[in-house]
Amino acid sequence: MDSAGSRQLAFDVVRPGDQAWPKHDFYMRLAGVVESGAKCLGSRVGAVAVRDDRVLGMGYNGTPSGYPNCTEQERGCQRCALRHDAPAAGLTGRLYDICVCVHAEQNVVVTAARFGVGLADAWVYTTLQPCFGCLKELMQLRVHGIVFLRPWTAHHPDYGWVEAEYTGLVTHYRGRGGVFARLETGVPVEAVGAAIGGPLA
Repeated sequence: MDSAGSRQLAFDVVRPGDQAWPKHDFYMRLAGVVESGAKCLGSRVGAVAVRDDRVLGMGYNGTPSGYPNCTEQERGCQRCALRHDAPAAGLTGRLYDICVCVHAEQNVVVTAARFGVGLADAWVYTTLQPCFGCLKELMQLRVHGIVFLRPWTAHHPDYGWVEAEYTGLVTHYRGRGGVFARLETGVPVEAVGAAIGGPLA
């Protein structure tokens, strides 16, 4: 694993030549299959939790069970609907606290808990780099590793503090033995723009 470029938030990269790459690739492909079930007008994400080569849980992003889906027909989440209808509104990466959708990583965690499955020391594979909230929750669970496919980038010039805060979390996680890495597949993957927070006044 080696360090990524300075424009993206901190992570390592698992490359196809690395010894562990085939296993990581297998579980990421499984997360991709799970992602296909996502019903969200925003980004579609799938996640899988694994320990000792056994899948402990999986989830994709979408509204809570039984609630209207986040689709063009049902429009269960107004934030996602507004993002879809008015991209210039600037909601990408913002106002997660009023989004009705449950993130894929959160669905992995709550589904495992619902069935009494602990995720300590597990690996979580997710098709999109975890947001601040999901990263903190996975750290609190003491998962051993987080591997993601698509990175996101804080793309506003005043968001340097976002990178610093996220990097601080990742550095703390790594300092306690955690692995935080992007899986390289050999196919170009474009970073997802995230206007997280707001510019400092």
